Amino acid sequence: MTRPLRVVLDTNVLVSALIADGPPRRIVERCRSMDAVLVVSDAILSELSEVMRRKFGWSAGQVAVLLQELRSFALVVAPARPVNRIDDDPADNRVLECALEAQADVIVSGDTRHLQPLMFFDGIPILSPAAFVERGL
Repeated sequence: MTRPLRVVLDTNVLVSALIADGPPRRIVERCRSMDAVLVVSDAILSELSEVMRRKFGWSAGQVAVLLQELRSFALVVAPARPVNRIDDDPADNRVLECALEAQADVIVSGDTRHLQPLMFFDGIPILSPAAFVERGL
């Protein structure tokens, strides 16, 4: 039996899934239905919390509910090896660390400056949300 697809979503994709309809939301819904596995780390969840509070005015309570919901269906990993591939935006390295630790099948990112141009990291493809959905992965 093959294991479900392991997907690491960049924080910008998680935010998009929360605030708008579209490919990011479809990806999260697929993971929620257990058709694929959303993989996160505490660093990714921390960045998501900070963004939702700072940029979208979410309360601490709203963020706590969000994190509880994500943890209910996501695989939370604790990366053991630091990655320092992207100097301009160190937070992007946390996404790469998470993918490496989880032996992810794909990284989904809307980051066209740092992550998408890599195309692959340690053999893991990096796709935009639209490309992920279009490929039916």
